[in-house]
Amino acid sequence: MNEPFKKRRARIGMLTLVLAGLFVLAAIRLAIVALIDGPRLASIARTEHTETITLAPVRGPIVDRNGEPLALSAQARSVFARPRRLLESSTAAERAPLAAAVGITPAELEVRLARPVPFVWLGRHLAPEQAHAAEDLGLESVGAVSEYKRFYPESNLAGSVVGLAGTDGQGLSGVELQYDRMVRGAPVELQIYHDALGHQILDSPLALKNAEPGARLELTIDASIQSAAENYLAGEVAQSGARRGAAVVLDPFTGEVLALANVNGAAAGGAADDRLHDTAVQDAFEPGSTMKGLLGAIVIQDHAIAPDRQIFCENGEWHLAGRTIHDDDRHGWLDLGGIIEVSSNIGAAKIALALGADRFYDGLTAFGLGRRTGIDLPGEASGLLRAPDKWRTIELADHGFGQGVAVTPMQLAVAYAAIANGGVVMRPYVVRAAYDADGHELLRHTPQVLRRVVAPEVAHRINLLLRNVVNGPDGTGHLARVADFTVAGKTGTAQMVNPATGGYFQTRLVASFVGFVPADDPRLVILVVLYDVSHGHFGGLFAAPVFSQIASAALARLDIAPAEAPASYDTASMIPFGGGGDGSAPQAMNGVERRGSDEPGDGSPAEYSVAPSSAGAAPEMATGRAPDFRGESLRSAFAIARGRGLAIDARGDGYVVGQSPPPGAPITSAPIALTLADLSAAGIPSASAERSASAEPPTRHRSAAHIWRASAVRAVAHPRRRR
Repeated sequence: MNEPFKKRRARIGMLTLVLAGLFVLAAIRLAIVALIDGPRLASIARTEHTETITLAPVRGPIVDRNGEPLALSAQARSVFARPRRLLESSTAAERAPLAAAVGITPAELEVRLARPVPFVWLGRHLAPEQAHAAEDLGLESVGAVSEYKRFYPESNLAGSVVGLAGTDGQGLSGVELQYDRMVRGAPVELQIYHDALGHQILDSPLALKNAEPGARLELTIDASIQSAAENYLAGEVAQSGARRGAAVVLDPFTGEVLALANVNGAAAGGAADDRLHDTAVQDAFEPGSTMKGLLGAIVIQDHAIAPDRQIFCENGEWHLAGRTIHDDDRHGWLDLGGIIEVSSNIGAAKIALALGADRFYDGLTAFGLGRRTGIDLPGEASGLLRAPDKWRTIELADHGFGQGVAVTPMQLAVAYAAIANGGVVMRPYVVRAAYDADGHELLRHTPQVLRRVVAPEVAHRINLLLRNVVNGPDGTGHLARVADFTVAGKTGTAQMVNPATGGYFQTRLVASFVGFVPADDPRLVILVVLYDVSHGHFGGLFAAPVFSQIASAALARLDIAPAEAPASYDTASMIPFGGGGDGSAPQAMNGVERRGSDEPGDGSPAEYSVAPSSAGAAPEMATGRAPDFRGESLRSAFAIARGRGLAIDARGDGYVVGQSPPPGAPITSAPIALTLADLSAAGIPSASAERSASAEPPTRHRSAAHIWRASAVRAVAHPRRRR
């Protein structure tokens, strides 16, 4: 073998080894790419060549009980882009028309395209002409898809009930959130493919599939009653300066919510806040004197006291350990009906003490306080009701007139509905039924009894007592009357809690009225609450008129005819006392004049005024003579002025000690100036106080079992905190 051949053979061998080595290296690299980097590279490839867009289906409509639409969906176009490819294939000047087409500035467009993402929305739910203008520009990596935009044809009507749906079709509040999975329907994921040059290829089988539309919700809300509730409530919120207001209208026998209104004052949030927050369900407040109706039902059901038992109300002031419970007027002996009618804090406190913490707590929880009602709306609050073993004597007394307990408007309305319907607590609901796109029923709510809280005869007796609050001579809710109908209800005014100090604001109140109509055959339970009103804005004077307006509109809407009214509300609706308990006509207590109100007072000087009302003129007005306001409370003075169409200007707190012009003087166009003062501090008894102090209960009740004297039971409370 010659030398050249050997060298050639060696070179071939070396080349073979090199090639074999390269092959091994390639195999190793291939293995690394396939086994280790494979998933990552496949993902990059998919990202480079495909885009996934989730298309929300059309949300189902939401309608009221009569089919009036409250929420609908309309087709719209949404424009998108792939930022990196768009930036590479166009200049800023070429992209400027795109920004104008989708309604944004060129600078904002550049900011969106600078994001390190493969996909970006340029405009959502655009008008068709806007989307077409963007597509007609012919820019690479810009496209449009069809979506559905939620809109509300009745603007903000029932906004807190209907709620709000987001841009991507998800429910954010109200029934839009509560029934989101049912209303939203089935979404579709659209796969958008493109070639190496970026051209779109819509070849996904899913692209041919339509999204399944959502269910149609039928609410219990009546749009007409809802509109009336919102309008009247908004008017009073604006007039009273309240921060916000809430109103609830229930059918007491079914639990259906016919209206649920939440209105913000000028200083509070706007329309979006009305849809995102539901004051009537999510906020709690101290109920004040509206608690007295529930207290009365509990004590009668529990046989804690007899309804005709006489309770000494201490002539308006009850002391204990340096602290005092106040009544607005000076009351002597009163039975349960009288305590509810004149809204005596002292009487309610003594009843609560006689009932005891455990029994009172059991009664309140049976009515639904301290627990959620179960309404089908999101975010419901449970209120505040502490365990009875944590109640001190003062707190038990306070709870009797609604202090230290917090309820939601819905809870309080449901509790009074139990009195109206004969004693059972119903679960409230706002969605009556749901239907799929083909009209098949998916859901139907029917009335649900949660529990019986009082016997029918007890509920009827409290019904009668609550009528005196509105129709009795000394009731605090006269302005809640509805023409041709009998109304039963209770006023309430409570100081707002100061979260910073744990005490109470002296001049910030919550005014409320809750009642039902017609009282002899209840069809509607209506609650009105005004939050954060100034001192002097009492439930009987400001919330009660709104109740009357809403009730009148609702009764007309439901075509409810009035029953024949009793000859005398003052006597026909009272539980007999002094009449033998046999149903005979009740007899007046010996000279005791019931006079009272539901307002608190903090003892600080204040100024109030009331404009003339449209009520018919009383004899004093007809003769042009000033009535005698002396000895009257502030609430009583307001009521007299409104009833006689007079304007007054009141200064101070307590009882009227002076007026100008004097009683009997000719009335001029100027308001009647009233001066109020604390008569007890001045040592001057008022006329009503003298009558109450000197009055004795009927002889048949003067036994240890039926008389409470000042020394028998003592309690303590913050001065005039809850009325």
